This record gives sequence, C-alpha cells and structure tokens, in this order.
Amino acid sequence: MVGEGKRKRTIAIEEAVVTAAVVSAGFALQFTLGSFDKAFLAFPVNIIALAAFGTLFFIKRGKFLSRLSSGSLSVILLTLILFSTLYMGLVPGNRVKLSWPFILIYLMTLINITAVISVHLKSFSKKSIPFLLNHFGVLILLYAAGLGSADKSRYFMRVNEGEVEWRADQSGFGARDALKELPIAISLKNFEIEEYPPKLAIIERATGEALPKGRPLLFPAELNNFAQIEGWSIKVDSLKYLPRYAPTAYVLVTSQGTNDTLRGWVSCGNHFQRHKTLDINENFCVAMTFPEPKAYSSDVIVYTRSGKERGGIVMVNSPLTVGSWKIYQHSYDTQKGRDSQWSRFELVYDPWFIPALIGIIMMIAGAITLFWKGGAR
Repeated sequence: MVGEGKRKRTIAIEEAVVTAAVVSAGFALQFTLGSFDKAFLAFPVNIIALAAFGTLFFIKRGKFLSRLSSGSLSVILLTLILFSTLYMGLVPGNRVKLSWPFILIYLMTLINITAVISVHLKSFSKKSIPFLLNHFGVLILLYAAGLGSADKSRYFMRVNEGEVEWRADQSGFGARDALKELPIAISLKNFEIEEYPPKLAIIERATGEALPKGRPLLFPAELNNFAQIEGWSIKVDSLKYLPRYAPTAYVLVTSQGTNDTLRGWVSCGNHFQRHKTLDINENFCVAMTFPEPKAYSSDVIVYTRSGKERGGIVMVNSPLTVGSWKIYQHSYDTQKGRDSQWSRFELVYDPWFIPALIGIIMMIAGAITLFWKGGAR
C-alpha cells in the first residue's frame, strides 16, 4: 500500500510537470504569435479535432489511456480552468479565452474527459449510466462552447415594412457591397414602439441650459401634470400625439410674482414637424425633450430555404429562434421614431446551439438518474 501511494504521488507530480510545460509553451506562443485566432478552429478543423478525440474510444485499456484519464490530471486541469474563470470574471476587458495557455489547457481537458469516458465505456454497467450521462453532457457542452464557437457568425439585416429581405452584412452599416444572401429571410409586418412621455423644462435661450442651473428640473409632459421652477408654475393643460406628428403639449405658465399667465403649444418636433417653444420673456422659454424609447418590437415572419415559415414578435432581449438562428431586434429609424418604416435585426447563427442544448439535457438527465438511484438504495 505504501508503494502504491508513492507511485500515485509520483504520477501526480509527473502530470503537474507536464501540465506546467504545456502552460509554459502556451505563454511562449502568446509572446511570439500573439492571441490565438479563433477562426482557425472553424469548420472543418473542429470536425477533424472531434474525429481525433473520438479515436480515444478505440484505444485499448492500458497505461496510455490510464494516464490520459487520470483523476489527478483532472483535478489539475479543473483547478487551472477555475482560476482562469475567476480571472475572467474579476478582471474586465481581459482576453483570457483567446490566450494560448487557456486554449492548450482547454484542449487537454477535452482529451482528459474523453479518455475518462472511454475507460468507463470499456467496463460498462448500469451503475455507470449516471456518470456517463454527466460526462458526455459536459464533453458535448465544452466542445460546442469552445471548438464549436468558431463556427458562430453574426449578421445585421435591415428590413423595410411590408418587404421580404434575404441579404445581410456583418458590419452593421448595411454597405451594399458587403451584403451577403443568407439561407434565411425576414418579412417585417409591423414595427411598434412604446415611449416614455417627453419632458418639459424652462430653458435659458442664450445657453440652452435648463433651470435651475446645476440641478435642472425636467418633468413629464402628462395631462394635468405641473411643476414649479424658479418663480414660474407650469401646468400641462392638454396633449396631442397624432400619427407622423411629434408630441405636443398645451401649457399654462404662471408667474408666481405677478400672477400673470402665458398659454401656448410646446413640441419637440420631428422629421415631419418643426419644434415649438413657448417664450416666457426675452431670456427664457419652455421647451420639450424628445420622448425616449421604453421598448420596441417587430412583428415578423421568418422564411428558410427549406420552405419553413415561422412568425413571431422580436424584441431586444427576446429573440426569435429558428433552427440554429437567433434573431434579435437591433435598431430602427431613430429619426422617425414610432413612424419608422424599417427595422434592423441582428442574426446570430450558431450550428452548435442544438448540440450544446443536448449536452445540458444529458447533464440534467445524469443528475436526475444519480439522485433516483441514490434514493432507490
């Protein structure tokens, strides 16, 4: 037993030395070549890597496979990944995921997990089902999130209302010479926007600065709403917000010193209508800010080359998923606001999304099976 313990410690030390050598080689590559180019792992390289890892399932159980599936090696690799993850979470703006040391440790982890699964498959029994489900799930998820992420692509598509668009660009600027036809199209049925009420303020005409200076008071232009600003009382008497037109408020401005009242329309203006202010005197006037968007969405129909069709509402943080595509609301014609006649969408293509989802499901199934078997005992 003493000899066995000594042998295991020796193996653990050797694995730590090998891992340190790999990390050192990674730092050497980092200093000489710079950050790792993730595009190098895109198809077909990631598929070739998958096939290479798969050969571990056909290796006979022996010293080589035992070394690759070593538990002490798993602990070393997981510790390094844990510290890397903590660094990524605590230090903003880092590029650890694209560093050579992290990439090499990640590849070693994939090899280690694949070897562990291979060893357990060679001595398969019903008791090993939860273990295999968990480890297969972790392996698939890690592969999809790492090597598979190189296949992820992002496009931007501008769609006019009532039209069907198949073309998109990857810059987000919509340059016609950069447009690429996609295997997916979007038809925009309707664009809707929900806005916060515009705000009213007293402005110094010469400087454009709102009162009180240093701590400006702006209040929502809502019916019967009022505010007192440096000797003036302002009340919203009525509102108009017609299609194509800018929001307009009829306000009453009363001087608290003389009790004199001024009346008039105030509007922020838009692409169709000029802005309008209400002059209080030669120095000050009442002005309105532009309404800020609260939420906006697009009612769309998505078509695929295979003939599939799916409708839905697309919002900024609520994408529409069609196969391996996720469609997000990106922007709209801010000059026209609620009268925008087009929407710009961000389309994210991730062919490894479904495999990643399968990996997560396998991990959940493994956990459930483990608890169920534990409860049965």
